Parts: sequence; structure tokens; C-alpha cells
Amino acid sequence: MDLNPYFLNNESLLSVIQVTPTATAIHVSEDAVIQFANDAMLKIWGKDQQVIGKSLAEALPELKGQPFIDMFKRVWNEGLTIKGSDTAATLNIDGVLKTFYFDFEYRAIKNKAGDVICILHTAIDVTDRFLKQEAERLSTEKQEALEREQALNEELAATNEELSATNDELLTTQETLSQLNIELENRVAERVKQLSESESRFRTMAEGTDILIAVGDENGNAIYFNKAWTKLTGRRMEDLLEFGWVDLIHPDDKEIYLNIYLDAFKLRTTFTGEFRILTAKGDYHWLLAVGPPRFNPDGTFAGYISSCTDISILKKQEEDLQALNEELATINEELMSSNEELSLTNDTLGKTQKQLIESLNKLTDSEQKLMLAIETGNMGTWSINPETQRVDMSKFVKDMLGLPIENDVEINDIMKAVDPDYHDMLFSALKNALETHESSDTEYPITNLKSGKLKWVKATGRVFTDEDGKAVTYSGLFMDITERKLDEIRKNDFIGMVSHELKTPLTALYGYIQVLQHRASKVQEDYFIQALAKANIQIKKMTSMINGFLNVSRLESSKLLINKSLFRLDELIAEIVEDSYISPSTHQVILKPTCEVSLHADREKIGSVVSNLISNAFKYSENGTEVLISCEIIEDHVQVAVKDYGIGISAEDIKSLFQRYYRVESNHTISGFGIGLYLCYEIVQRHGGRIWVESQPGQGSIFYFTLPLA
Repeated sequence: MDLNPYFLNNESLLSVIQVTPTATAIHVSEDAVIQFANDAMLKIWGKDQQVIGKSLAEALPELKGQPFIDMFKRVWNEGLTIKGSDTAATLNIDGVLKTFYFDFEYRAIKNKAGDVICILHTAIDVTDRFLKQEAERLSTEKQEALEREQALNEELAATNEELSATNDELLTTQETLSQLNIELENRVAERVKQLSESESRFRTMAEGTDILIAVGDENGNAIYFNKAWTKLTGRRMEDLLEFGWVDLIHPDDKEIYLNIYLDAFKLRTTFTGEFRILTAKGDYHWLLAVGPPRFNPDGTFAGYISSCTDISILKKQEEDLQALNEELATINEELMSSNEELSLTNDTLGKTQKQLIESLNKLTDSEQKLMLAIETGNMGTWSINPETQRVDMSKFVKDMLGLPIENDVEINDIMKAVDPDYHDMLFSALKNALETHESSDTEYPITNLKSGKLKWVKATGRVFTDEDGKAVTYSGLFMDITERKLDEIRKNDFIGMVSHELKTPLTALYGYIQVLQHRASKVQEDYFIQALAKANIQIKKMTSMINGFLNVSRLESSKLLINKSLFRLDELIAEIVEDSYISPSTHQVILKPTCEVSLHADREKIGSVVSNLISNAFKYSENGTEVLISCEIIEDHVQVAVKDYGIGISAEDIKSLFQRYYRVESNHTISGFGIGLYLCYEIVQRHGGRIWVESQPGQGSIFYFTLPLA
């Protein structure tokens, strides 16, 4: 029987595959060009028939960086079949990157000659199955953990019973020795009495106590010392916070005490230690230090609150106790176990100290109140571990960024909320802070990852170091400055609009003056020629000022473009000097032999930097004085210097000289708006250079700037 009439042609077969629920596609070439994809496959991709004829990388650009494109290349070149199950793939569905899990197969289809003619691609979305299996696995692990915990609790209960029996035996021993060591007990009781502090005393807070109280953070950095510390050591609070007090410990005690502290810090347990410390009077006092750990409400380690009590008198009593113990040892061999009794007594002392610790823990309320004040002030806190890059931040900061409160945060999570144009700036600030330990102050826009709202924030930070100068934490404040920043943007937009509108009539006026100058020169009217020349100079000054405002506006709105080209620096400086020479009788400009180098930079903007520095030299020095301009090559940079013999600048003014709108208060008679040096600073910075000034009042100034060589 002939079945040919029932056979389907190729077009019919493709139509059947088109509607099959199994996602199927056919690819050709090592670039996996899509020749065919049925509806099920297009649905998985989130695409339509427009992807036919495109390579897989073109159709699904989100696959770049994932293994699938390389798999296709291997299958085509090697004639393989690659399969996978529960394989994760990140796809862009309706503009959102989502992760799915698939069972898939890439099969090389060959002709009779054994050559690969296409790749058959099938896939099944098993995301629901995979997530269900993961949930079951996590549930099983949780149940096993609970069972292990229950077994440990039972084991601890048995151990506690054994300890209770041991304590009964020790109490019996104590009764036997009590009559022989009454004096020892009395002396120890006196010591406990001196160390015990009532709860009411600590309610007066740390500043009202003679006990030395200090607070440290989770990285071991001190964040608070009470007045008792400053009184004993003679050091200011700022010095204690910056340099600490470990150098005051007696050399014989330092290593022992530090090991006790560091061992406890690693285990997050209470530490107790005795040491001698050098006082402000030059003698040594014995201190007993007790430090219980602090924990945040979520159980994470928050640092220590330590108390140090002056036990110099008690140490003398301990020496007397030791002598008494030696006398009693010669009377009765049973007193050889007095060390055990002393150990038990020390345990009692430890319990008393725990009561002291409980009172000190109440001091942590002050730290929580401080955090509450920060949150109320529309601010939050953050810190970064320099080694692990782990980020800790307050609830306020997470809310601002739209991050989950309960999850740990990484730097990449934060960057998702930060405007991409500011990523390089923030990474540069982080690198500079960790390398130079300089403070940072940055402002940038963020988009809340939950609400999508745009906000402007200000982040200030400081690197804290250990005794060896190694950075241990980088932390600071995070503030919402949206309203202030929006006001600045509106102001800059207004300045830019007004400056732009002023340029049109000013340009027309400049043209009219040129026409009048031309006519006046023909009729030899000297008065009009001089008047028009002065008017022309004033128009140039106003044009320069308006251009400055426009550049500030563009800079603040990130629209100040740097158009780099190759040019000769010495030729540019010569042109600027010639344009800046208003009158031969004003200043004597001395252009020293300049370095004949070519730069790849924005010629116009570098010219404005040189022009601005020369103009300032003219304004702030008397007529007839010299202005020296020099240039030299230093390693891979070129350095330009402009020197004048003017009024000079104070050290206090130099700190703020390159800030926007800053003007020296003593120079109100000299015109200007304080934007020239600000623009110079930003232009040089955007070229990867540096600008600074060396000056003293009454001795003139030297302005320097550097640019990288082409």
C-alpha cells in the first residue's frame, strides 16, 4: 500500500513543530543563527518572529557572560550533543532580568558525510520544579539542624548535672578549710566590696563615675572614653580616640593583656585582665579591666563596653594574702589546696563582676539614643570592611536605597541604586580613602530600588586605622539632600538660561562696536577710537564672565563636555598671553622657555584655565609688577606655573580657594564672583590632572596645574 499521499511536506512538518508544547529551535553556524523557533521557544525567550535570522547573541544579548553561547559554538565545531538539567539562565522578559531553570539539549544534526548542518535546540522550563525541590531541601536541612540542636541541649543538661555534683563536692571542701582561712576570706570580701558598685550609681551615667569606662565598636576601634580616662592618663578625649592608650601599659603587662583581649575579641566573649598603666603624674597604677560584649538587636556583635577599676590597694593586699598563704602552708599540708579555694573565691568575684557588667550594659542605651538622633535627623550610618568589602548600614540607609532590611548588603547591591554616571566617582573615592586614609565627601543621585523615586544623597566617610596604621574600617554618615540639590539644580538652570539669553544681545553689541571702530579709524577720531576700545575690553570681560556662569551651569548639570584634540601647549600659552595683555603699562608678563609638548586635551578649556590664572595674577598684583609663566615636564606629566608678586593668600583661604563662589573676604574691592578657580579645578580634574597654590600674605602667589602627557 502506497503511504506517500499521507506524507507531510517540509512546510507541514514545520507547522506541526511550531505548535508542539516542547520548546524547539534550529540554529546554524557557530554563532547559533536562529533559522527556526516554535511558539513555545519564543515564549521562553520573551521574543517574537523578529529574532529569526539573528545570532543568539544578537537576539538575546543578556546571554553574554553566560555559558550557552560558548556551548553552541562547541556543538557546531565538534559535532557534540550537550544536555543539562535544572540549569539556571537569566533572560530579559518585558525589560526585566529574571532567572529561570531549564532541562535542555543542544544536538548537532549531521548529513550523510558527517558534517554538521544545524543544531537542534530543545528546552523545558522546570523553574517551578527546581524551586520546589530547593524549598524541600532547605526544609530538610532546617529539620536536621533542629534535631542536632535538641541533641546538644540534652547533652548540655547532662553536663550541668555533672557540674552541680562537682560544685557540691567543692562546697564540702570549702567548709573544711573555712576555719583555717578566715582571714583570707575577710580580705577577699573586702576586695569584692570595693569592686561592687550599686546599680543606682551607674544610672548617673559614665561621666559621674571614677571607674574608667570605654566603648569600642565591632572592629575594635574605641568610640568613647569617659572623663575618668582623661583624668588618669592626662590625655584629651580626641587623643585617646585617635591614638589610644596601649602605649601607657607597663612593658611587662602589655603583651599578656593584649593577648587576653584579642582572644576574647575573636570569640566575642567577656575579657578580664589586670595591668599597670602610666598615669599623668608619672607613676603606675594597677587596673582591673572587665569587658562584656555588646550585641545588636539582631544578634550581631556590636563591640565592647569595658570598665577599668583602680586596684592598686588591692594588689598590695594580694601580696599580703600571698604571704599569709605561705605561712598557713607550713602549718597544715591540707592548705596546699588553698589555690583551689582561691579559684573558687575568684569565681565568686567573677559573679560580682558580672553584676557590675549588667549595670554597665545599661550604658549602651546612650549609644542607641545617639543612633535614634541620627535617624531623626534624616541621616543614617554606614561602614565598609577594607579587607572583606562587607557593608554594614543602618535601616535609614537601606530604606533610602530600597534594599531589604534583613539581608546582608554588598557594594554591587548599592551600585544598582546609584546613577551609573557616578559609579567611577564612588569607586575612585573608595580607593582613595583606603589608600591615603583621607576623608571623603560625595554627592550623587540614587533611585530607590523599590519605589523607583529619584533622590539626591550626601555621603561623608572617614577611614579608621589600628596602631600600625592599617585601615580597619571605613565608615561615615549618609544624608538625604534631595531638597537642597533640587534647589541648586533649579538655580543652575536659571543661571544657565539667563547667561545664554545675555549672550545674544552682547554678541550684537560687540558687532556694532567693531563697525564703529572701523568707521572711527577712517575719520581718525582718537577720542571715539579710545572709548570704543575700552568698551570692547569691557564686552570681552562680560563675555568671559557669562561663559564662566554657563560653564558652571553645565558642570553642575553634568553637561560640561570635554572635547579632546591634539595641540601644542607652548603655542596655546603664547596665544593666551598675547590675548591677556590689555595694556603694555599694566604688568610685565615674562614667558619663560616653555616645554614644546603636545597634549591630547580640550584646547579651549585648557586655554580658559591658563587665561583665568593670568587674569587673577593681574587683578591681585599692582600695575607694573611681573607675572612669570613657566612650564616643565615631570615624569609623565607636564606642569604649568603662573607666579605673581601680589597680595598673597592666607593658609585659611587656601583651604577653600577652589570651591564654587568662594572669595577671599579681605578683597571686596576686587571684582569677581568666585567661579573662575572653581572651573579651573573641575577642568583640570576632568583631564586627570591636579591644581594647587603656594602663597603667603604679602609675598605673592604661585598657581600650579599638571596634565598627563599625550
